[in-house]
Amino acid sequence: MPRKPKTAPQGGTSELVILTGLSGAGKGTALKCLEDLGYYSVDNLPIDLIPKLAELTKDSPHIRRAALVVDIREGHALKSFPAMYGRLKGILSTTLVFLEADEATLVRRFSETRRPHPLGTTRSVARSVRAERRMLAPIRALADHIINTSKFNVHELRKFMAEKFQGDREESKIM
Repeated sequence: MPRKPKTAPQGGTSELVILTGLSGAGKGTALKCLEDLGYYSVDNLPIDLIPKLAELTKDSPHIRRAALVVDIREGHALKSFPAMYGRLKGILSTTLVFLEADEATLVRRFSETRRPHPLGTTRSVARSVRAERRMLAPIRALADHIINTSKFNVHELRKFMAEKFQGDREESKIM
């Protein structure tokens, strides 16, 4: 669902940040952090609508920066993501951030939250994590930045994201 930024950046080049990665790696936390930094934020936007959001971001006088999450919930539509991502880069400045964590950390996080893995309950969380990792490998290969969140707690991840994406365009690049 879309969340409006608290403040819209003035001027500058339009920017789109796509957060993706493994379930439980912190995509929702990273998205909330970007929202707090003024990005128009959307979680679980269907892949077919991403180019429209990119065009709206590019053309809008009010939205200069947008962030969204794309993940395993897209199912088979994920196969169209690599080609669509290549086209997006021609529309506006686009950054793909892949969040991951080691298997033990993800299994622990799912255990603590007692939420089922998005791939279902017919297999163990560990097997679901491994399957998800395989399914997302082609998207991971396209990532501009890969962030391993295994050692981060929620506050540390928020701080890391804020340090990398705050400020104007030049200051917000990940080194």
